[in-house]
Amino acid sequence: MNNILKTGMCALALGLYGAAPLYAASATASCEQTHSVLYAGAASQAIMKIKVTVTETSQILKGMSFSMAGTTTVSDIAKARIFYSGSTPYFSPNAEQLNRRAIPILNTISKGAKTFQFEGSQALSPGDNYFWLCVDINPLRVRGLNKVDASCTGVALLEDSNVAVTNPSPEGFAQVYPYQFRVVPYYRSTNLMRWNPDQLTPQHFKSFTDLIYFNVGCDAQGNLTGQDNAQFLAGLDKLKQLRGTAGSKIILGVAHCDAGLTAFTGNAEKRRQFAYQLVSFAKEKGFDGIDIDWEYPDNTNEWYNFCLLLGEVRSAMGASGMSLSAAINPYYLAPTSEMMDLLDFVNLMSYDRAGQHSTYPDMLTDIEAIRRKSIPDCKIVVGLPFYTNETRSNRNWDAQKGYSNVIQLYPNIAPGTDLCTIDGQEHYFNGMTTIKKKCTYVKNQKLGGVMIWCYDGDLPLTHPKSLARAMFSLIKQQPVR
Repeated sequence: MNNILKTGMCALALGLYGAAPLYAASATASCEQTHSVLYAGAASQAIMKIKVTVTETSQILKGMSFSMAGTTTVSDIAKARIFYSGSTPYFSPNAEQLNRRAIPILNTISKGAKTFQFEGSQALSPGDNYFWLCVDINPLRVRGLNKVDASCTGVALLEDSNVAVTNPSPEGFAQVYPYQFRVVPYYRSTNLMRWNPDQLTPQHFKSFTDLIYFNVGCDAQGNLTGQDNAQFLAGLDKLKQLRGTAGSKIILGVAHCDAGLTAFTGNAEKRRQFAYQLVSFAKEKGFDGIDIDWEYPDNTNEWYNFCLLLGEVRSAMGASGMSLSAAINPYYLAPTSEMMDLLDFVNLMSYDRAGQHSTYPDMLTDIEAIRRKSIPDCKIVVGLPFYTNETRSNRNWDAQKGYSNVIQLYPNIAPGTDLCTIDGQEHYFNGMTTIKKKCTYVKNQKLGGVMIWCYDGDLPLTHPKSLARAMFSLIKQQPVR
């Protein structure tokens, strides 16, 4: 957390309850920052991981205390709780299996202006035990970009034995997400630099919140690939220049890595290796987040390995402040609830179904499917297609066309039309009316926002039939109110 190590150590020296600092030689504790993004109105958002390592049996945790001195406005915190996940080193209060589920423990016995103290009784297992400081953020009057910052000032075992805490005030802090909704376009380096190099303008960056830039990948041994591609790196420089001082984030896209991810994610060392390479590259190049588009984990074991990978990436991010997201297909094979808990937001690929591939009713079905995974509405970012698909059963996937191609063929097409004929085949797409209808639902339901695949398929923003223009009339980069 942030520059309050001295405060934390003074409180620790006094002991959790004011007693002399009798340290337990049989246990140690260390702290790490976890999620960097907080949402107004959301509950049980983890901001610190506390690892208590026990070398003897029959140890009982009786309390923890924290200073919130680095928090911008302590009234932003509606509630603070401690969760316990046993030997599981990632935070999931919704895991289906109890041994992987983080459960609330301890009780808040005092809450000062900038302190939280918890007490209770929790049996500890030999080895590493993981605890999580979680906060509920007040939905009223909270300001975007406010900081929530904590320092662990004490960990106590039964019989007044305090535990020595290393790194009680970890670097970094969590921050309240500043916008009402996310607007998240995917953009490909080939289109940015070669196929459609003049589409993006600085004006776009004033309306969307996060641009996911494709792509890097991985091999079967857990090595990052594509990071040295000259066109990709030149495109990143171009994006930063176009963004200027706008508030948009540029997120690194890990794309279409089914073979590699399936091969190595079952191996703990290779997961750590890939996470380290990925996060190191993202930090070096100044990305604001990482998005992983597997396409697709095919069974429960692969989903679980994906959870473990996300946990490693989250840990490697540390205090970088980067977001972590993933693209999810809600109708192919639903992700596990615990995977949802690891992400700052989820990009819902509500398209590419059979027939009319992305209808409004199908979007509603997809949203309800992901809601059943216990992910809060504020993290659900709904995918909008800016392209066509054939409606026939033996669809030719290579026949997809960008929305701009539809308008070139049918310049006078009505805004409410979602069907057209291209090369003798019927194609379905989302016209302006459907895009607005979907955005209206997202806005009224206060979901997390909208994602676009793929933004480079649109017309220029100045064109009256631009889908982005229709979308921005309802959802854009608007500050939290």
